[in-house]
Amino acid sequence: MPFGSGWMKENYLPLKFQKAESDLNYIQAMLEFEMVKGHADGLSKEENPLVVIQQLSQVKSRYKMLCEQLERISTERRESMRSIRATLAKTVKLVQEIQHHTGMEVSPPSEEEELAMQHLMYQTPQVTDTPEKQNCPKEHEAH
Repeated sequence: MPFGSGWMKENYLPLKFQKAESDLNYIQAMLEFEMVKGHADGLSKEENPLVVIQQLSQVKSRYKMLCEQLERISTERRESMRSIRATLAKTVKLVQEIQHHTGMEVSPPSEEEELAMQHLMYQTPQVTDTPEKQNCPKEHEAH
């Protein structure tokens, strides 16, 4: 499901972080350009491009830390969902075996139960590669 609602939920925050990083890189480039032009003379601390660039570096460092946290949380969420799916599948199988061994009539799941199981097992995003890694800054990309 590459572009379904699950994809949107899974990738919305990392895409926002990627845009924020791009905006920060643009601001940094513009400030450096202004500095080269020599506009730093006589400016207040808030207007001084050198001070702003230092602050920008701090913001980028914080962004990188948040991106790493997002990646860890996303990985833990996927692992939790895999564990829940596996436990649920084992439980369903165990219940069916108990019903079979006790001679109970095994009725097929209702339409509602079937839809709920399909939603849990198939509709929940099962990502094998972490898309956040593509959106997190790499060491060589930091300016």
